[in-house]
Amino acid sequence: DPKAAIRAFYSMVAGAFSHYQLTPLEHRWAWGQYYMPPSTDGAWFELYRNMLVRECDDDSLLLLQATPRKWLQQGNTITVERAPTYYGLLSMEVQSQVAQDSIHAEIHMPDRKRPSALLIRLRHPTSKSMRSVSVNGGKWTDFNVEKEWVRISNPDQKRYSVTISY
Repeated sequence: DPKAAIRAFYSMVAGAFSHYQLTPLEHRWAWGQYYMPPSTDGAWFELYRNMLVRECDDDSLLLLQATPRKWLQQGNTITVERAPTYYGLLSMEVQSQVAQDSIHAEIHMPDRKRPSALLIRLRHPTSKSMRSVSVNGGKWTDFNVEKEWVRISNPDQKRYSVTISY
């Protein structure tokens, strides 16, 4: 559920971060700026990573699962560079042109192994429904309007260019 993940993400930013160093920490209120153990520091980073890049149990790779809608307001860009995944390093850039009713994603796939499916969720900032999708310049029909994602089964290309029209 994107809303629950986003709520937890911003709650952790407000309550489990040093506002001086912008780093996660444990027991912020009890002992001032107490750092460690690393396991608690990692909770925020794990949530943040899974909001953007997540390997699923069914051998699929899910991108941008729980990004806040505001992150894709007109003119905004989300960039991920060389993110380590089970499949190898992944890079992507998402550009919002919602004033022209589109969001565009460039995905550079991991090169070590291929997932069984690639899912990309692009959440329109005002919750508009997807009307059409193109992948690598061609019309694409495997998308889910309710879940707001595009599915690419057995991805075998090194790069995917995905454009969603609203």
